[in-house]
Amino acid sequence: MKTKLYYLQKCEKSSPDKTGYHSHDFWQLEIVTYGCLHAMIGDEPIVLNTGDMLLIKPSTEHTFIYETSRISWITIKFDTTESISDTGLTIRHSLFTSRLISSLETILYSTILQDYEKKLVEGHIESLFYYIRSKDFSKPADRNNLLLREIFEYIREKNGKPVFINDLAENLSYTRSHISKEFQKLTGQSLKAYIDRVRLDKSKEMLLYSDFSISDIAFELGFADIYSFSRFFKKHTAVCPKEYKKKSSEGRSASLYAGKGLPLY
Repeated sequence: MKTKLYYLQKCEKSSPDKTGYHSHDFWQLEIVTYGCLHAMIGDEPIVLNTGDMLLIKPSTEHTFIYETSRISWITIKFDTTESISDTGLTIRHSLFTSRLISSLETILYSTILQDYEKKLVEGHIESLFYYIRSKDFSKPADRNNLLLREIFEYIREKNGKPVFINDLAENLSYTRSHISKEFQKLTGQSLKAYIDRVRLDKSKEMLLYSDFSISDIAFELGFADIYSFSRFFKKHTAVCPKEYKKKSSEGRSASLYAGKGLPLY
């Protein structure tokens, strides 16, 4: 994917206003950072609230209506080799979009950007397209999709630490039984198995790429001690953390030397 940033602006309105219908030969991304924005993509009305985004394809007729007394947003105009089927795609607020917006707002102390800062914004745009293509992004906003998204986001927010189903259910205002049954029905796997898989993936990532000792990893991931971490890891991989780390390291080294045409000893 190749993206080129053309224009970026932080905008704010304190009185009602609207634009005429218009189109561009480039892409446009509107990100609502405060308030409510009404838009029309052709004849389709769209309402965006704080944290929502609207991605508009080139040559798409659109207009914006600013009905509230105060609204702020970020507008980004760019070109990309990426494609989507929708002329205007609504991207609702989620954990990912919250992080992306927060990162953009940190970058945008000024909208007169250096070339390397433009590259950073272009990277954010490309990550948004990856998100749109991911399983986490589901356009139909039905209750099942929203429930799954809330579950996934809650578990990932814990960053590999323990997730207790009772706490998850209480946080999302469901019973433990309901949330477990719905997750099983919608994904074909148990909620406990998914939580364990997320923790295992984070464990592997830290074993392979962090500078933490195995004992420190156990602590960071919320295990009682290194022994309970080892039992958990071996149960799911059939090897202990130390052995996994050693074998993976040896495999990477062999691959690196082979790629450089160096002899293997």
